[in-house]
Amino acid sequence: MRAAKANVDLTTTLGSVTLPNPVMTASGTAGYGSELSEYMDLQEIGAIVVKSLHADKWEGNLPPRLHPTPSGMLNSVGLQGPGVKAWIDEKLPSLRNSNARIVASIWGSTVEEFAEAAFLLRDSPPEVVAIEINASCPNLEDRRKLFSHSIQAITEVVEAANVVNKPLWAKLSPNTPELPDIAEAAHKAGAEAVVIANTVLGMAIDVESRKPILGAKRGGLSGPA
Repeated sequence: MRAAKANVDLTTTLGSVTLPNPVMTASGTAGYGSELSEYMDLQEIGAIVVKSLHADKWEGNLPPRLHPTPSGMLNSVGLQGPGVKAWIDEKLPSLRNSNARIVASIWGSTVEEFAEAAFLLRDSPPEVVAIEINASCPNLEDRRKLFSHSIQAITEVVEAANVVNKPLWAKLSPNTPELPDIAEAAHKAGAEAVVIANTVLGMAIDVESRKPILGAKRGGLSGPA
């Protein structure tokens, strides 16, 4: 005799966004479209968060990009992607057909690039329930910091992304002691939620060559560590 399924309400509210449950994919872990539909019904989870998109096509970092560690993995893919327009034309239709709720993630190297990526999503369909601003990437206008390591920078990128008529979520970095202040600044600038957090900075050295193993020298550590 099969046990009756428990009737539990998992409805989750994040700012103005309501999801049927709190389960979402993390950006960068499940591709740009309906890649996971072969293994699961995408409409059964709260939302699909797509890999972060630049306004334009982006080639990413030099190889090697991945390096296993005893307690996780270092990655330095460098946010390679097809660009927002190509995603809308080529990937978004399959996600819409799967009846998934979608969070589009965007990134840039300057405040203007964040604004451009957000502007391209201004007419996105209702299935796109929110825009994630991936601020945990290098700021070319202040090479000393990531956007998510500066109160001023996080304020500027969130305000710049307000050109899109969608709820904004700010993806932050754990690699700063100012994280609570950065999160507060993101909220004041217009982010309804913060996403915490990206990978922790790490580096692997080849002891024979005495040089970093990754093509970009350093990357992000994820996993049990």
